Amino acid sequence: MTDRPGEPARPSESSIAASAAVISMGNVTSRALGLLREVAISHYFGATGAVSAFRVASRTYNLLYELLVGGMLSSVLVPTLARVSGPHQERDFERVLGALIGNLGLLAALATGGLAVFAPELVSIMGKGFGRDLQELAASLMRTTAPAVFLMSLAGIVAAALYARAAFFWPSFMAAAFNCGIIAAVITLSKPLGLPALALGVVLGAAWQLCLQLAGARRVGFRLHPAWHYDPEVRQAFRLAAPVLLSLLVGQAQVVLDSYFASQTGERSLAWMASATTLVQLPLGLVATAVSLASLPELSRAWHGSNSHQETYGSVLGFSLRLVIVLILPATALLAVLAVPTVDLLFEHGQFARTDTFATARALMVYCLGLPFAAVDQCLILASYARADTLRPAAVGLAATGIYLAAAMGTMRRFGMLGLVLANSLQWLFHAVVMSWVTLRKHALPQEERVAIGRSCLRAVPSSAICATAAALVLAGLPTKPGLGWEALRLLLPGVTGAALYLLCMHALQSSEVRALESLALAKLCARR
Repeated sequence: MTDRPGEPARPSESSIAASAAVISMGNVTSRALGLLREVAISHYFGATGAVSAFRVASRTYNLLYELLVGGMLSSVLVPTLARVSGPHQERDFERVLGALIGNLGLLAALATGGLAVFAPELVSIMGKGFGRDLQELAASLMRTTAPAVFLMSLAGIVAAALYARAAFFWPSFMAAAFNCGIIAAVITLSKPLGLPALALGVVLGAAWQLCLQLAGARRVGFRLHPAWHYDPEVRQAFRLAAPVLLSLLVGQAQVVLDSYFASQTGERSLAWMASATTLVQLPLGLVATAVSLASLPELSRAWHGSNSHQETYGSVLGFSLRLVIVLILPATALLAVLAVPTVDLLFEHGQFARTDTFATARALMVYCLGLPFAAVDQCLILASYARADTLRPAAVGLAATGIYLAAAMGTMRRFGMLGLVLANSLQWLFHAVVMSWVTLRKHALPQEERVAIGRSCLRAVPSSAICATAAALVLAGLPTKPGLGWEALRLLLPGVTGAALYLLCMHALQSSEVRALESLALAKLCARR
């Protein structure tokens, strides 16, 4: 794959860009609804200790889901199902899918019951810094959200099957369905029920997730027959999942410690960090997740094919990395420069005070230090999973967790909550650097692709600096006034100005990635006409 001006995009590039666009569309909807969810939470409940108690319950059901299905979805489930999703493998595909649903569904049911029983013990660890009343509230919320573990696990398995069949539309809107459930519950039930409405919304959103994926499976045309036999493909999937699960256990232990550390830096710290994390996840979802998932099935089939297919693997991986770099750098620059007006517009309403805005914005700026590395790292990790290599990413993840713990304990006393955020950014940096070294050492990336990535960085870095400078200058020229319309103007005008200048700079520098996106947009426009 070359990087010469005027060269048209290859078919694999076009398909990846088109699939990434579909996933991004779902992510835009999901993230927008996620922001609306956080706005609703901050409006109805503020950033109080009770909200931090809900965050503890939320982290717990997410922890179990990640251990059961979420952590395996892109690492094991999609590559496994992609290898048996050929034109003449319908029976194999449905057999493997049925065995996954049966075995993982049983484990999810057991985890749901365990969460309901041991909720107080879990809260005593994750929310040790809370008072007795907050701990009891967190345990009650944890029990209410327990059924979501089972529903989300089933939805995740069906979503993996849809990804493997290149049916990206339905799983891309899975998070949107989840957020809709929480928003609906908060708006309709917060007045009569109070904070428990949030927990009920979690269960409702998980049920909507499952219904959406079942509708997608019916539309695509494959059948779901749960089975409890130990299929050979499932055995191999579980063997590949062992390093991933070990890494997840350590990672989720980090989540527990993170909650423990944050609860000792102030009762509002978890709420501030959660709001900042929501904003950081927006560009990660739109760029890194979209591109990585769009390329994952093709990478998996290419690596396990012939030598010529493995050359395709290198080309697809190179283009995916370049596309991520070109998109994530300006997004990070704008998010850092516009942190305060972003938090002001989205969160500073109702019980969310001005002091909460500045605290959340500071956390967001520190998260941005590691954001580009997290995006590139996600692409490299999924590329390793496509090679059925789960051991190396797991080993790097264990080492990165050690980096986080060392940095957190060294910075928390001096910087408080921001020390934890900085430790997280350093963790992302370490993981990305080591995964890059591992990928190059494995010779999975051709030399021409490494050169092309270097060229993309040389174009994107100064262009992003120009983008950020322009946005900062426009923002400095706008006075601060009350009102939702003015808040939107203070965010959109600098953001659009900076993004437009970035595209102009990249176009002048003849970026092949920007040309590929322009060609895709032009083709879609012509097709509609």
